[in-house]
Amino acid sequence: MSEYVTGIRTIKMYVWENLFENLITRLRRKEISKILKSSYLRGMYLTSFFAASKIMIFVTFITNEFLDNLITASQVFVVVTLFEALRFSSTLCFPMAIEKVSEAVISIRRIKNFLLLDEMPQLQLQLPSDGERTVDVQDFTAFWDEESETPTLRSLSFTVRPGELLAVVGPVGAGKSSLLRALLGELPPSQGKVSVHGRIAYVSQQPWMFPGTVRSNILFGKKYEKDRYEKVIRACALQENREHHMMNPHFPTTRFSQGQLCIDPSVSRYRGFQDLSYFSWLMMEILSFFSLWSCALHVMTHTVNGVLLLV
Repeated sequence: MSEYVTGIRTIKMYVWENLFENLITRLRRKEISKILKSSYLRGMYLTSFFAASKIMIFVTFITNEFLDNLITASQVFVVVTLFEALRFSSTLCFPMAIEKVSEAVISIRRIKNFLLLDEMPQLQLQLPSDGERTVDVQDFTAFWDEESETPTLRSLSFTVRPGELLAVVGPVGAGKSSLLRALLGELPPSQGKVSVHGRIAYVSQQPWMFPGTVRSNILFGKKYEKDRYEKVIRACALQENREHHMMNPHFPTTRFSQGQLCIDPSVSRYRGFQDLSYFSWLMMEILSFFSLWSCALHVMTHTVNGVLLLV
């Protein structure tokens, strides 16, 4: 139900009513045409179930009458009984059997396609920290589409050590996001290996917020430590926003669900950095969302080069 409400709210906010109405109408018309065909077939075999035996008895007796065959009462009784017995199996069970067999074939085909999918290997990405390496990538090659001739990532080898700040720069489609997916284990290697020593915290370009309090979204299940919490607030440039109506003294314990509280996009971006500052470290296009360069510079100086390097 929450998904329905969220979808309706999104359509209303973007004024997509006419577009979705036309789309749903076309899909509904196709669905109704299929339902009508199925209903016609069901009606035909149900009609035959009630009328077929009577028609067969009538045709049988008329034919015998035209052939001048003598029919006794006992013969009539036997014929009617046989036709009634055949009616159930031939006009009801047989069409139902065809319907169920077709459904079973479709189900078997789906199960077959699922069972024939490639097995995903067990990736042991997170290894105990050895103090010398954080990420170790050796001759890594991977494909998003196995049928593609061009790999998404090809022959990558690098090592990230504790305390290092590594930036991946490249044009759109160069594979920056795919590299982060590979470090998370979501892009399986076709060659080489990826080893991650320690734990991973991933901050995507669009922050993800779950229903709960603002503080719970920041802590993400971690124990609340006031000094560290305040340090993260200052590092993420949220100290000044406390004076704003959204950042009042009771705001950290305010409950909200996504879309029910109007949060400034920059505040959402800061919130993503708070998660990162309370853990450690994978970031994607971290400064692209900030509208002011001063805010981006503050976060880069006090969060990326400050709190994160001390984690």
